[in-house]
Amino acid sequence: MVAAAWSERLHKVEPVRPARDLYSGRSFVEAVKAATASRANLYVVSAGLGLVHGDTSIPSYNLTVSKGDPDCVMSKLPGDCFEADWWAALGGADALINMIEAEPHVVIIGLPSPYLRMIAPALARLSDEACSRVRIAGGRYVGDLDLRLERARLPYDDRLDGPQSPLPGTKSDFAARAARHFVEQVLAKDLAATVDDHSAQVEALMSQWTRPIAKTGIRVSDLEIKAIVREHWERADGRTTKLLRILRDELNVACEQKRFQGLAAEIREERVI
Repeated sequence: MVAAAWSERLHKVEPVRPARDLYSGRSFVEAVKAATASRANLYVVSAGLGLVHGDTSIPSYNLTVSKGDPDCVMSKLPGDCFEADWWAALGGADALINMIEAEPHVVIIGLPSPYLRMIAPALARLSDEACSRVRIAGGRYVGDLDLRLERARLPYDDRLDGPQSPLPGTKSDFAARAARHFVEQVLAKDLAATVDDHSAQVEALMSQWTRPIAKTGIRVSDLEIKAIVREHWERADGRTTKLLRILRDELNVACEQKRFQGLAAEIREERVI
């Protein structure tokens, strides 16, 4: 019911620009750089549109599977539905399988955990030969991957954010940064290597890096947090997850997620009134 209603709504809106030009944020910028460096096709795993080629014109929309975000579709679905069920209903699962099976070269998947979790059941349907061509960067908190794909998971960890890393950043863009590093520093130098060899090469590079020093976040009052939320609201498009990343990763402010969601909800109501 929800998928049908969403599809009907999409059919009524006009595409505005190619997907590669519509999405923003560092995560997507890094993904575009990775695709450009490898002269590869860029695909977007979209929670609202399924699997989208980077050159396909799409409408502007707000939908995610990241829980805690006000645009998360999971809150609108029955309790027994998972991210993968929603994505399959959009046609994304079949499109992803067909694309990977037809692709003769290495396919790099750089996704944060919620999105890798969303496509994991589709990846489990791949043939053994297709699995051997997959390399997964990111999605570190997805523990139920098909065993064949666990081997495809590149060993990037928080050393990518350490002082020697060429591409430090935030947790929200970790997967895309890892994918770009792999493309530029490993794949470009050894296209024909096996997944085990590629993983060993990644580990060899990271062995020269140290882990970042953990920071203790600054404690501030509710009033101060709300002031920060107001200041960065437009920049984050009002998205709770983006605002929390700004608070924690950029401003080094400590705030428990549930507390932050409540304060952000107050600001959202304030802006509506």
